[in-house]
Amino acid sequence: MNIHLRTFQRASGRRRSARLALAAAAVGAIALSACRDFDVENLNAPTDDQLTSAPSRAVLARTAVGIQIEAFNDLAGELQQWGLYGRELYNLLGNDPRETGEELSGPQDPGGRAGGGWTGKYGAIRTIHTYLSVLRSSPDLTAETELRASEGFAKTIKAWHLHKLAIRSGPTGLPIATDQPIEATPAPLVTSAAAMEAASDLLDEALADLQAGGTAFPFTFVPGYTGFTTPTTFARFNRALAAKVLVHRATFNGCTTCWAEAATALAGSFITDAGLPGSLSLGVYYGYTGVAGELSNPITENLSNNRYWVHPSVVTGAQLQPGGAPDLRLTRKVASAGRTRTLNGLVGTHKPILYNNPDLSANTSADIPWITNEELLLLRAEIRWNTGDKLGAISDINLVRQHAGGLAASALTIASSDDEFITELLYNRLMSLMFAQGVRWVDARRYNRLATLPRDRTGDVVHPHMLIPASECDARGLTPPCSI
Repeated sequence: MNIHLRTFQRASGRRRSARLALAAAAVGAIALSACRDFDVENLNAPTDDQLTSAPSRAVLARTAVGIQIEAFNDLAGELQQWGLYGRELYNLLGNDPRETGEELSGPQDPGGRAGGGWTGKYGAIRTIHTYLSVLRSSPDLTAETELRASEGFAKTIKAWHLHKLAIRSGPTGLPIATDQPIEATPAPLVTSAAAMEAASDLLDEALADLQAGGTAFPFTFVPGYTGFTTPTTFARFNRALAAKVLVHRATFNGCTTCWAEAATALAGSFITDAGLPGSLSLGVYYGYTGVAGELSNPITENLSNNRYWVHPSVVTGAQLQPGGAPDLRLTRKVASAGRTRTLNGLVGTHKPILYNNPDLSANTSADIPWITNEELLLLRAEIRWNTGDKLGAISDINLVRQHAGGLAASALTIASSDDEFITELLYNRLMSLMFAQGVRWVDARRYNRLATLPRDRTGDVVHPHMLIPASECDARGLTPPCSI
Protein backbone atom coordinates (compact mmCIF):
# COMPACT_ATOMS: atom_id res chain seq x y z
CA MET A 1 0.00 0.00 0.00
CA ASN A 2 1.54 3.29 -1.10
CA ILE A 3 -0.66 6.16 0.04
CA HIS A 4 0.26 9.77 -0.45
CA LEU A 5 -0.79 11.77 2.63
CA ARG A 6 -3.04 14.65 1.61
CA THR A 7 -3.25 17.81 3.59
CA PHE A 8 -5.09 20.89 2.65
CA GLN A 9 -4.31 24.52 2.13
CA ARG A 10 -6.09 27.24 4.05
CA ALA A 11 -7.83 29.73 1.78
CA SER A 12 -9.86 32.79 2.53
CA GLY A 13 -13.38 32.50 3.84
CA ARG A 14 -15.78 29.72 4.62
CA ARG A 15 -16.19 28.51 1.03
CA ARG A 16 -12.62 27.36 0.65
CA SER A 17 -12.65 25.75 4.10
CA ALA A 18 -15.66 23.63 3.29
CA ARG A 19 -14.27 22.55 -0.08
CA LEU A 20 -11.16 21.33 1.68
CA ALA A 21 -13.28 19.59 4.28
CA LEU A 22 -15.02 17.57 1.63
CA ALA A 23 -11.72 16.58 0.09
CA ALA A 24 -10.20 15.69 3.43
CA ALA A 25 -13.08 13.44 4.38
CA ALA A 26 -12.78 11.58 1.10
CA VAL A 27 -9.03 11.17 1.44
CA GLY A 28 -9.36 9.88 5.01
CA ALA A 29 -11.60 7.13 3.72
CA ILE A 30 -9.22 6.27 0.89
CA ALA A 31 -6.19 6.19 3.15
CA LEU A 32 -7.31 3.22 5.19
CA SER A 33 -9.65 1.36 2.86
CA ALA A 34 -7.71 0.98 -0.38
CA CYS A 35 -4.56 -0.98 -1.17
CA ARG A 36 -3.22 0.40 -4.43
CA ASP A 37 -1.04 3.29 -5.59
CA PHE A 38 -2.62 6.75 -5.66
CA ASP A 39 -0.45 9.06 -7.70
CA VAL A 40 -2.97 11.72 -8.72
CA GLU A 41 -1.56 15.08 -7.67
CA ASN A 42 -3.67 17.16 -5.28
CA LEU A 43 -2.95 20.75 -6.27
CA ASN A 44 -4.39 22.04 -2.99
CA ALA A 45 -2.08 19.97 -0.82
CA PRO A 46 1.58 19.28 -0.22
CA THR A 47 2.87 16.04 -1.64
CA ASP A 48 4.11 13.27 0.60
CA ASP A 49 7.69 14.28 -0.17
CA GLN A 50 7.01 17.94 0.62
CA LEU A 51 5.59 17.01 3.99
CA THR A 52 8.13 14.43 5.07
CA SER A 53 11.29 15.98 3.66
CA ALA A 54 12.11 19.07 5.73
CA PRO A 55 8.65 20.65 5.31
CA SER A 56 8.38 24.40 5.02
CA ARG A 57 6.39 26.59 7.37
CA ALA A 58 3.69 26.93 4.70
CA VAL A 59 3.43 23.16 4.17
CA LEU A 60 3.03 22.56 7.89
CA ALA A 61 0.40 25.28 8.11
CA ARG A 62 -1.56 23.63 5.31
CA THR A 63 -1.31 20.31 7.12
CA ALA A 64 -2.62 21.84 10.34
CA VAL A 65 -5.67 23.09 8.47
CA GLY A 66 -6.12 19.59 7.06
CA ILE A 67 -6.18 18.23 10.62
CA GLN A 68 -8.91 20.72 11.50
CA ILE A 69 -10.93 19.71 8.46
CA GLU A 70 -10.58 16.00 9.18
CA ALA A 71 -12.30 16.57 12.52
CA PHE A 72 -15.47 16.43 10.41
CA ASN A 73 -14.71 12.85 9.36
CA ASP A 74 -17.65 10.51 10.09
CA LEU A 75 -19.69 13.27 11.77
CA ALA A 76 -22.67 13.14 9.42
CA GLY A 77 -23.03 9.37 9.67
CA GLU A 78 -22.47 9.48 13.41
CA LEU A 79 -25.25 12.01 13.97
CA GLN A 80 -27.69 9.80 12.10
CA GLN A 81 -26.60 6.42 13.40
CA TRP A 82 -26.22 7.36 17.05
CA GLY A 83 -29.49 9.28 16.76
CA LEU A 84 -31.25 6.20 15.43
CA TYR A 85 -29.71 3.91 18.03
CA GLY A 86 -30.72 6.27 20.83
CA ARG A 87 -34.20 7.00 19.42
CA GLU A 88 -33.62 10.71 19.05
CA LEU A 89 -34.74 10.52 15.45
CA TYR A 90 -35.97 8.38 12.59
CA ASN A 91 -34.86 8.36 8.97
CA LEU A 92 -38.10 7.79 7.05
CA LEU A 93 -36.88 8.70 3.58
CA GLY A 94 -37.38 5.09 2.53
CA ASN A 95 -34.46 4.73 0.14
CA ASP A 96 -32.42 2.42 2.39
CA PRO A 97 -34.06 -0.43 4.31
CA ARG A 98 -31.31 -0.39 6.96
CA GLU A 99 -32.66 2.82 8.45
CA THR A 100 -35.92 1.24 9.53
CA GLY A 101 -34.56 -2.31 9.70
CA GLU A 102 -31.03 -3.21 10.77
CA GLU A 103 -30.36 -0.02 12.71
CA LEU A 104 -33.52 -0.41 14.80
CA SER A 105 -34.07 -4.15 14.89
CA GLY A 106 -30.76 -5.75 13.88
CA PRO A 107 -28.80 -7.81 13.40
CA GLN A 108 -25.86 -5.49 12.92
CA ASP A 109 -23.69 -5.97 9.85
CA PRO A 110 -19.95 -5.42 10.50
CA GLY A 111 -19.48 -4.98 6.76
CA GLY A 112 -21.97 -2.11 6.65
CA ARG A 113 -23.01 0.82 8.77
CA ALA A 114 -22.42 -0.95 12.07
CA GLY A 115 -18.73 -0.93 11.13
CA GLY A 116 -18.80 2.76 10.23
CA GLY A 117 -17.35 5.72 12.09
CA TRP A 118 -13.93 4.06 12.01
CA THR A 119 -12.00 4.58 8.79
CA GLY A 120 -12.39 8.35 8.70
CA LYS A 121 -11.17 8.81 12.26
CA TYR A 122 -8.16 6.55 11.80
CA GLY A 123 -7.37 8.36 8.56
CA ALA A 124 -7.38 11.62 10.51
CA ILE A 125 -5.15 10.10 13.19
CA ARG A 126 -2.64 9.02 10.54
CA THR A 127 -2.48 12.59 9.25
CA ILE A 128 -1.77 13.77 12.80
CA HIS A 129 0.93 11.13 13.29
CA THR A 130 2.72 12.28 10.16
CA TYR A 131 2.39 15.95 11.11
CA LEU A 132 3.82 15.36 14.59
CA SER A 133 6.67 13.25 13.24
CA VAL A 134 7.91 15.97 10.86
CA LEU A 135 7.24 19.16 12.81
CA ARG A 136 10.74 19.41 14.22
CA SER A 137 12.42 18.72 10.90
CA SER A 138 11.21 21.97 9.35
CA PRO A 139 14.05 24.37 8.45
CA ASP A 140 11.94 27.48 9.07
CA LEU A 141 9.59 26.53 11.92
CA THR A 142 12.17 26.56 14.66
CA ALA A 143 10.77 28.65 17.52
CA GLU A 144 10.17 26.29 20.42
CA THR A 145 6.94 28.07 21.36
CA GLU A 146 5.48 27.53 17.90
CA LEU A 147 6.54 23.89 17.87
CA ARG A 148 4.97 23.26 21.27
CA ALA A 149 1.78 25.08 20.28
CA SER A 150 1.51 22.97 17.12
CA GLU A 151 2.09 19.76 19.05
CA GLY A 152 -0.52 20.68 21.64
CA PHE A 153 -3.08 21.44 18.96
CA ALA A 154 -2.50 18.18 17.07
CA LYS A 155 -2.46 16.00 20.19
CA THR A 156 -5.76 17.53 21.34
CA ILE A 157 -7.50 16.63 18.10
CA LYS A 158 -5.96 13.14 18.05
CA ALA A 159 -7.14 12.51 21.62
CA TRP A 160 -10.68 13.45 20.66
CA HIS A 161 -10.65 11.03 17.71
CA LEU A 162 -9.47 8.26 20.05
CA HIS A 163 -12.21 9.07 22.52
CA LYS A 164 -14.94 8.99 19.88
CA LEU A 165 -13.62 5.66 18.59
CA ALA A 166 -13.75 4.26 22.13
CA ILE A 167 -17.36 5.39 22.55
CA ARG A 168 -18.50 3.83 19.27
CA SER A 169 -16.67 0.56 19.92
CA GLY A 170 -17.49 -0.19 23.54
CA PRO A 171 -16.58 -3.75 24.56
CA THR A 172 -15.34 -4.82 21.12
CA GLY A 173 -12.07 -2.94 21.63
CA LEU A 174 -10.01 -0.87 19.22
CA PRO A 175 -6.36 -0.29 18.26
CA ILE A 176 -4.55 2.74 19.67
CA ALA A 177 -0.86 2.00 18.88
CA THR A 178 -1.30 3.14 15.29
CA ASP A 179 1.82 5.29 14.99
CA GLN A 180 3.62 2.78 12.78
CA PRO A 181 4.24 2.18 9.06
CA ILE A 182 1.09 1.60 7.08
CA GLU A 183 2.39 -1.79 5.91
CA ALA A 184 3.03 -2.98 9.47
CA THR A 185 1.04 -5.68 11.24
CA PRO A 186 -2.24 -4.21 12.54
CA ALA A 187 -1.94 -2.75 16.01
CA PRO A 188 -3.43 -4.91 18.78
CA LEU A 189 -6.93 -4.28 20.03
CA VAL A 190 -7.24 -2.79 23.52
CA THR A 191 -10.25 -2.14 25.72
CA SER A 192 -12.28 1.04 25.35
CA ALA A 193 -11.27 1.87 28.93
CA ALA A 194 -7.60 1.76 27.91
CA ALA A 195 -8.33 3.92 24.87
CA MET A 196 -10.16 6.52 26.95
CA GLU A 197 -7.31 6.59 29.45
CA ALA A 198 -4.87 7.10 26.58
CA ALA A 199 -7.04 9.98 25.35
CA SER A 200 -6.95 11.57 28.81
CA ASP A 201 -3.17 11.22 29.01
CA LEU A 202 -2.76 12.72 25.54
CA LEU A 203 -5.00 15.68 26.41
CA ASP A 204 -2.87 16.35 29.50
CA GLU A 205 0.29 16.11 27.41
CA ALA A 206 -1.25 18.49 24.89
CA LEU A 207 -2.10 20.96 27.65
CA ALA A 208 1.54 21.12 28.74
CA ASP A 209 2.51 21.83 25.12
CA LEU A 210 -0.10 24.56 24.77
CA GLN A 211 1.00 26.19 28.02
CA ALA A 212 4.52 26.37 26.60
CA GLY A 213 3.21 27.50 23.22
CA GLY A 214 3.56 31.25 23.44
CA THR A 215 0.95 33.64 22.11
CA ALA A 216 0.13 32.41 18.60
CA PHE A 217 -0.14 29.33 16.41
CA PRO A 218 1.90 29.21 13.18
CA PHE A 219 -1.26 28.47 11.17
CA THR A 220 -4.81 29.73 10.79
CA PHE A 221 -8.11 28.18 11.81
CA VAL A 222 -11.18 27.19 9.84
CA PRO A 223 -14.61 28.50 10.96
CA GLY A 224 -15.96 27.18 14.24
CA TYR A 225 -13.03 28.05 16.52
CA THR A 226 -13.84 31.73 17.09
CA GLY A 227 -12.42 32.78 20.44
CA PHE A 228 -10.18 29.70 20.71
CA THR A 229 -7.41 30.38 18.19
CA THR A 230 -4.43 31.12 20.46
CA PRO A 231 -2.54 28.53 22.52
CA THR A 232 -4.02 30.00 25.72
CA THR A 233 -7.63 29.98 24.55
CA PHE A 234 -7.28 26.65 22.74
CA ALA A 235 -6.06 25.21 26.05
CA ARG A 236 -9.49 26.04 27.51
CA PHE A 237 -11.07 24.00 24.72
CA ASN A 238 -8.60 21.22 25.52
CA ARG A 239 -9.68 21.29 29.19
CA ALA A 240 -13.36 21.19 28.24
CA LEU A 241 -12.72 18.03 26.19
CA ALA A 242 -10.56 16.61 28.99
CA ALA A 243 -13.37 17.08 31.53
CA LYS A 244 -15.84 15.35 29.23
CA VAL A 245 -13.52 12.40 28.62
CA LEU A 246 -12.98 12.03 32.37
CA VAL A 247 -16.72 12.05 33.08
CA HIS A 248 -17.15 9.37 30.43
CA ARG A 249 -14.36 7.33 32.01
CA ALA A 250 -16.05 7.66 35.41
CA THR A 251 -19.41 6.47 34.11
CA PHE A 252 -18.45 4.04 31.35
CA ASN A 253 -15.49 2.48 33.13
CA GLY A 254 -16.03 3.05 36.86
CA CYS A 255 -13.02 5.34 37.27
CA THR A 256 -13.75 6.77 40.72
CA THR A 257 -10.74 9.09 40.76
CA CYS A 258 -11.83 10.58 37.44
CA TRP A 259 -14.54 12.70 39.08
CA ALA A 260 -12.06 14.86 40.98
CA GLU A 261 -9.78 15.00 37.94
CA ALA A 262 -12.73 16.11 35.83
CA ALA A 263 -13.47 18.92 38.30
CA THR A 264 -9.90 20.15 37.96
CA ALA A 265 -10.02 19.99 34.16
CA LEU A 266 -13.35 21.80 34.03
CA ALA A 267 -11.99 24.62 36.18
CA GLY A 268 -9.43 25.28 33.43
CA SER A 269 -12.02 25.34 30.65
CA PHE A 270 -14.21 28.18 29.40
CA ILE A 271 -17.15 27.35 31.68
CA THR A 272 -18.94 30.43 33.02
CA ASP A 273 -22.06 31.39 34.97
CA ALA A 274 -21.85 34.95 33.67
CA GLY A 275 -23.82 36.34 30.76
CA LEU A 276 -26.58 33.77 30.77
CA PRO A 277 -28.48 32.87 28.68
CA GLY A 278 -26.27 34.26 25.91
CA SER A 279 -23.13 32.55 27.19
CA LEU A 280 -24.77 29.12 26.89
CA SER A 281 -23.69 29.09 23.23
CA LEU A 282 -20.05 29.95 23.95
CA GLY A 283 -17.82 27.20 22.61
CA VAL A 284 -16.28 25.44 19.62
CA TYR A 285 -18.36 24.38 16.62
CA TYR A 286 -18.18 22.34 13.44
CA GLY A 287 -18.44 25.13 10.87
CA TYR A 288 -20.33 24.72 7.57
CA THR A 289 -20.91 26.88 4.50
CA GLY A 290 -23.77 25.23 2.63
CA VAL A 291 -22.19 26.19 -0.69
CA ALA A 292 -22.94 23.75 -3.52
CA GLY A 293 -20.31 21.03 -3.76
CA GLU A 294 -19.02 21.69 -0.24
CA LEU A 295 -19.77 20.30 3.20
CA SER A 296 -23.26 21.15 4.41
CA ASN A 297 -25.00 20.72 7.73
CA PRO A 298 -26.18 17.08 7.59
CA ILE A 299 -29.33 17.47 9.72
CA THR A 300 -31.08 20.55 8.37
CA GLU A 301 -33.80 20.09 5.74
CA ASN A 302 -37.11 21.58 4.68
CA LEU A 303 -40.28 20.41 6.45
CA SER A 304 -41.37 18.74 3.20
CA ASN A 305 -38.38 16.39 3.28
CA ASN A 306 -39.05 12.85 4.51
CA ARG A 307 -35.57 12.07 5.80
CA TYR A 308 -35.28 13.11 9.47
CA TRP A 309 -38.12 12.95 11.98
CA VAL A 310 -38.04 13.49 15.71
CA HIS A 311 -38.74 10.40 17.76
CA PRO A 312 -42.23 10.83 19.31
CA SER A 313 -40.88 10.19 22.82
CA VAL A 314 -38.77 13.36 22.61
CA VAL A 315 -41.90 15.42 21.97
CA THR A 316 -44.12 13.74 24.55
CA GLY A 317 -41.34 13.69 27.16
CA ALA A 318 -40.83 17.46 27.22
CA GLN A 319 -41.46 19.10 30.58
CA LEU A 320 -43.67 22.19 30.78
CA GLN A 321 -42.86 25.78 31.67
CA PRO A 322 -44.82 27.42 34.51
CA GLY A 323 -47.35 28.82 32.00
CA GLY A 324 -47.94 25.42 30.43
CA ALA A 325 -45.86 25.80 27.27
CA PRO A 326 -43.29 23.09 26.47
CA ASP A 327 -39.62 23.33 27.35
CA LEU A 328 -38.11 26.10 25.21
CA ARG A 329 -35.43 23.71 24.03
CA LEU A 330 -38.11 21.61 22.38
CA THR A 331 -39.89 24.49 20.68
CA ARG A 332 -36.59 25.92 19.41
CA LYS A 333 -35.41 22.60 18.02
CA VAL A 334 -38.57 20.74 17.00
CA ALA A 335 -41.63 21.70 14.96
CA SER A 336 -44.73 19.93 13.73
CA ALA A 337 -44.41 19.01 10.08
CA GLY A 338 -48.14 19.62 9.61
CA ARG A 339 -48.47 16.09 8.30
CA THR A 340 -47.79 12.50 9.26
CA ARG A 341 -45.20 10.23 7.70
CA THR A 342 -45.59 6.46 8.18
CA LEU A 343 -43.04 3.92 7.01
CA ASN A 344 -42.61 0.29 8.05
CA GLY A 345 -44.61 0.77 11.22
CA LEU A 346 -42.80 3.95 12.28
CA VAL A 347 -44.70 7.22 12.52
CA GLY A 348 -43.26 10.73 12.35
CA THR A 349 -45.13 13.97 12.96
CA HIS A 350 -42.37 16.41 14.02
CA LYS A 351 -39.13 17.53 12.38
CA PRO A 352 -35.82 18.78 13.83
CA ILE A 353 -35.48 22.51 13.06
CA LEU A 354 -32.62 23.65 15.32
CA TYR A 355 -30.38 24.14 12.30
CA ASN A 356 -33.06 25.71 10.08
CA ASN A 357 -33.63 29.34 9.12
CA PRO A 358 -36.24 31.40 11.01
CA ASP A 359 -38.78 30.62 8.28
CA LEU A 360 -38.00 26.88 8.90
CA SER A 361 -36.36 26.40 5.53
CA ALA A 362 -33.13 24.38 5.48
CA ASN A 363 -29.96 26.25 6.46
CA THR A 364 -27.09 24.18 5.18
CA SER A 365 -24.56 26.66 6.59
CA ALA A 366 -25.69 26.22 10.20
CA ASP A 367 -22.86 25.20 12.54
CA ILE A 368 -23.11 22.17 14.84
CA PRO A 369 -21.90 22.50 18.44
CA TRP A 370 -18.75 20.55 19.29
CA ILE A 371 -18.74 21.54 22.96
CA THR A 372 -20.41 24.60 24.53
CA ASN A 373 -20.91 26.26 27.89
CA GLU A 374 -24.39 24.75 28.10
CA GLU A 375 -22.90 21.28 28.06
CA LEU A 376 -20.15 22.26 30.48
CA LEU A 377 -22.69 23.44 33.06
CA LEU A 378 -24.39 20.05 32.86
CA LEU A 379 -21.04 18.29 33.12
CA ARG A 380 -20.29 20.34 36.21
CA ALA A 381 -23.64 19.30 37.71
CA GLU A 382 -22.71 15.67 37.12
CA ILE A 383 -19.25 16.15 38.61
CA ARG A 384 -20.51 18.05 41.63
CA TRP A 385 -23.14 15.43 42.45
CA ASN A 386 -20.48 12.72 42.37
CA THR A 387 -17.97 14.68 44.44
CA GLY A 388 -20.36 15.51 47.27
CA ASP A 389 -21.52 19.00 46.26
CA LYS A 390 -25.17 18.16 45.72
CA LEU A 391 -26.40 21.72 46.20
CA GLY A 392 -23.96 22.91 43.56
CA ALA A 393 -25.11 20.16 41.21
CA ILE A 394 -28.77 21.12 41.62
CA SER A 395 -27.89 24.78 41.11
CA ASP A 396 -26.15 23.97 37.81
CA ILE A 397 -29.07 21.92 36.54
CA ASN A 398 -31.44 24.73 37.49
CA LEU A 399 -29.27 27.29 35.65
CA VAL A 400 -29.70 25.29 32.46
CA ARG A 401 -33.39 24.56 33.07
CA GLN A 402 -34.13 28.23 33.62
CA HIS A 403 -31.93 29.86 31.00
CA ALA A 404 -32.15 27.25 28.23
CA GLY A 405 -35.55 25.71 28.88
CA GLY A 406 -37.60 28.40 30.56
CA LEU A 407 -38.48 25.85 33.23
CA ALA A 408 -38.95 26.21 36.95
CA ALA A 409 -36.38 24.78 39.32
CA SER A 410 -36.21 21.01 39.43
CA ALA A 411 -37.70 19.00 42.27
CA LEU A 412 -34.27 17.71 43.25
CA THR A 413 -33.01 18.13 46.81
CA ILE A 414 -29.88 16.95 48.57
CA ALA A 415 -31.99 14.04 49.81
CA SER A 416 -32.80 12.92 46.27
CA SER A 417 -31.50 9.54 45.23
CA ASP A 418 -28.78 9.05 42.65
CA ASP A 419 -31.40 7.55 40.36
CA GLU A 420 -33.59 10.66 40.63
CA PHE A 421 -30.61 12.89 39.91
CA ILE A 422 -29.58 10.85 36.87
CA THR A 423 -33.12 10.97 35.49
CA GLU A 424 -33.19 14.76 35.77
CA LEU A 425 -29.64 15.10 34.42
CA LEU A 426 -30.27 12.95 31.37
CA TYR A 427 -33.52 14.76 30.58
CA ASN A 428 -31.67 18.06 30.49
CA ARG A 429 -28.76 16.65 28.52
CA LEU A 430 -31.18 15.34 25.89
CA MET A 431 -33.03 18.63 25.60
CA SER A 432 -29.84 20.70 25.53
CA LEU A 433 -27.75 18.47 23.23
CA MET A 434 -30.26 16.70 20.98
CA PHE A 435 -29.29 16.23 17.32
CA ALA A 436 -25.71 17.33 18.04
CA GLN A 437 -23.85 14.25 19.32
CA GLY A 438 -26.12 11.22 19.75
CA VAL A 439 -26.33 12.08 23.44
CA ARG A 440 -29.38 9.96 24.28
CA TRP A 441 -27.69 6.75 23.16
CA VAL A 442 -24.35 7.56 24.78
CA ASP A 443 -25.91 8.59 28.09
CA ALA A 444 -28.20 5.54 28.23
CA ARG A 445 -25.15 3.32 27.77
CA ARG A 446 -22.99 4.98 30.40
CA TYR A 447 -25.77 4.86 32.99
CA ASN A 448 -27.01 1.35 32.10
CA ARG A 449 -30.36 2.67 30.89
CA LEU A 450 -30.54 1.18 27.42
CA ALA A 451 -33.61 -0.76 28.53
CA THR A 452 -35.47 2.52 29.04
CA LEU A 453 -35.14 3.59 25.41
CA PRO A 454 -38.25 3.05 23.25
CA ARG A 455 -38.76 -0.05 21.14
CA ASP A 456 -41.37 0.98 18.62
CA ARG A 457 -42.19 -2.40 17.09
CA THR A 458 -42.15 -6.00 18.19
CA GLY A 459 -38.63 -7.30 17.67
CA ASP A 460 -36.92 -3.90 17.78
CA VAL A 461 -33.71 -3.64 19.82
CA VAL A 462 -31.33 -0.96 21.04
CA HIS A 463 -27.80 -1.71 19.91
CA PRO A 464 -25.33 -1.35 22.80
CA HIS A 465 -22.33 -0.43 20.63
CA MET A 466 -21.04 -0.42 17.07
CA LEU A 467 -18.84 -3.13 15.54
CA ILE A 468 -15.26 -3.45 14.39
CA PRO A 469 -15.43 -3.23 10.57
CA ALA A 470 -15.30 -6.58 8.80
CA SER A 471 -12.22 -5.48 6.85
CA GLU A 472 -10.41 -4.76 10.13
CA CYS A 473 -11.30 -8.23 11.41
CA ASP A 474 -10.09 -9.76 8.14
CA ALA A 475 -6.75 -7.94 8.42
CA ARG A 476 -6.24 -9.63 11.80
CA GLY A 477 -7.31 -13.06 10.61
CA LEU A 478 -10.46 -12.87 12.75
CA THR A 479 -13.98 -13.82 11.78
CA PRO A 480 -16.41 -10.85 11.72
CA PRO A 481 -17.92 -9.67 13.95
CA CYS A 482 -14.72 -9.76 15.95
CA SER A 483 -13.73 -8.26 19.29
CA ILE A 484 -10.83 -8.01 21.69
